[in-house]
Amino acid sequence: MNAADGKPYDEDDPLIDRKTLARQIEHILGGEPDAPDVLASLFVELRQGLEGGLLGINQTHAALALAVEVAYLRSRAHSSALSLYRLSQEGQLRVEDEPLRLLDAALARTTARASKTMIK
Repeated sequence: MNAADGKPYDEDDPLIDRKTLARQIEHILGGEPDAPDVLASLFVELRQGLEGGLLGINQTHAALALAVEVAYLRSRAHSSALSLYRLSQEGQLRVEDEPLRLLDAALARTTARASKTMIK
């Protein structure tokens, strides 16, 4: 039960649905004049989620993960990955430049580095 409004939480009910969150992030990143207001409103929603007990915290965690996913779609990294994928599909890359090889190599390096850090 949410102490703030007395309503029971529904575990399947997200704090912020994907469509709304995507619209807010597009608005914020688009530099609209009222972007600070939209950002503040988003922060208020996230804060209220954190104040909603364990389920609210879990919903906020899910909303933040979704926000990263949605924001990534506007990133240079995503644009570059998409271009690389298209070139791969068109047969325009050398074997060593294939996206899966590049990703696997990056993941292996990162995993190895993380393992060394955790051992220390």
